[in-house]
Amino acid sequence: MAEPGGGGEAAWRTIDELAGLVGVYCWVEQRIFEVTGVWATRAEAMGEGVAELRVWSAATSRRHGALAGRWAERLPVRAGVEPSELVTAPKEPEGLAEALEELAATKELALGVCALTETVLPWVGGVYGSHLAIATPVSEASVIEVLVEARRDGLAEMEGGRALLGRLAEGGQPSGHMGEAFKRAFVPKTVSPAVRPG
Repeated sequence: MAEPGGGGEAAWRTIDELAGLVGVYCWVEQRIFEVTGVWATRAEAMGEGVAELRVWSAATSRRHGALAGRWAERLPVRAGVEPSELVTAPKEPEGLAEALEELAATKELALGVCALTETVLPWVGGVYGSHLAIATPVSEASVIEVLVEARRDGLAEMEGGRALLGRLAEGGQPSGHMGEAFKRAFVPKTVSPAVRPG
């Protein structure tokens, strides 16, 4: 998922290339749905503003679950290809699956929400934006529709999460830090989101 899109010129993708991207998008959205769903229901969650953070997490989970469903609807139906087999983790950033597992396991919800709104969601938005920059309306109209909506809603979601963290007692500064898997996948890194399979 890390090949840069280039100078904003439309690039023709084969159906297999587009299917691979949509499968990755579906996987990422499904994992965000699962991670935030865990936060919304975890009984032993700690930190300031747990109730508010759970409500935000529940709403975020619903949105990403619905988005995963929309991506799944856009997976191609072809003879000999099971659509669910296309839903896989991206190759880059390396260790994304492990990083999201680590994110799900955090018990300090403010830390998790901070990591999601400051790192994961901006990365996803960057991937979608790079795809949009070179998408071809003739062959990708249904994909473009989801990309535009996902970016718009993602920005609002990030703003809401940041505002919520800012209202908490410690001003949105969680006391902990994400572990090594998360750092390897995201920090520090200049992400060049993929718009075509490598």
